[in-house]
Amino acid sequence: MSTSASPPEKLRAQAHNIAVNLKKLAGGGQVADDPLGKIAAARARGYLDFAIVMDDKIIKIEVPFSKIDELTLPLLCDFIYDAMRGGTNSKDAH
Repeated sequence: MSTSASPPEKLRAQAHNIAVNLKKLAGGGQVADDPLGKIAAARARGYLDFAIVMDDKIIKIEVPFSKIDELTLPLLCDFIYDAMRGGTNSKDAH
């Protein structure tokens, strides 16, 4: 686990892994088992709600799949990193 005060390289690596999975998910790939159909439901409504759990906080993010597709991997990574560090744009990506 990490906190918003963790070393930047650690947070960037975690943000990168999250962004890669979001891109894969937005592209129709499978990133986890979905026995309850929550990923399918998110695709049907057009946006994803997810949380990043850290030692010092829980970040809830709502982002349309179209925005995930639109953002480059580095920009998506920066958005997630900013949220993990406590940036003001961490509420949603609409």
